[in-house]
Amino acid sequence: MLLSGCNGMPTSSFASNPTYDQAFVVYSGGPLPLLLMASAIQWNEDYAVTAKHTPFLPGVVHEGLGDVVFFRHKAKQIPQWRQFVPGESVTAVGFNGLAMPMQGHGHALTSLVRLPGTGGGVFYSVHDGPLVKGMSGGPLFADDGKVVGINVAYIDKDGIDAARRPDLAKAKRISVFMPYAEIDREWQRYQYKLAHQGAEPKRPQPIAALVAKAPGN
Repeated sequence: MLLSGCNGMPTSSFASNPTYDQAFVVYSGGPLPLLLMASAIQWNEDYAVTAKHTPFLPGVVHEGLGDVVFFRHKAKQIPQWRQFVPGESVTAVGFNGLAMPMQGHGHALTSLVRLPGTGGGVFYSVHDGPLVKGMSGGPLFADDGKVVGINVAYIDKDGIDAARRPDLAKAKRISVFMPYAEIDREWQRYQYKLAHQGAEPKRPQPIAALVAKAPGN
């Protein structure tokens, strides 16, 4: 399920929008120094975020219940974040295994998925833009230049049960991202733990439950 190859053909230039150069490369440390890489994006002045499934990242201060970590990284610029709007155009940005910048264009979908092995009961969102290995942890930009999430995986369409998930079976491709709301929820969890000697806050209802209770659902 997690990125191990590609599910499309992203382009290799950021020239069309200089906003995308806010993405940057991170490398593993510890027992595998500089051998593994991922993409990342700044969260605030002092911290950045990337995908948790990239091991041995230096400077990590908090691992999320889902596939996200916060790590120390001084900002050169701070992106604006917001929650995505289903149907809007999005651009996945990151780097391939050779640290070359890549971008893939698509649209945010309404579907929610879970990823085996990432834990935490987190619901992820999806878009239909292409991804390649190395783009994990990189930002997903909306057309207004704001970051709406980070890319974490893609799902092979051959493994989709069309009868159970017709919404996914009809998609051009299934690229998975952690939306801003879930990332911010993890940031608030980290702040709570700092303020309460490591105690865990009560987990709020997942996004899927809130959607189910919304008027008209």
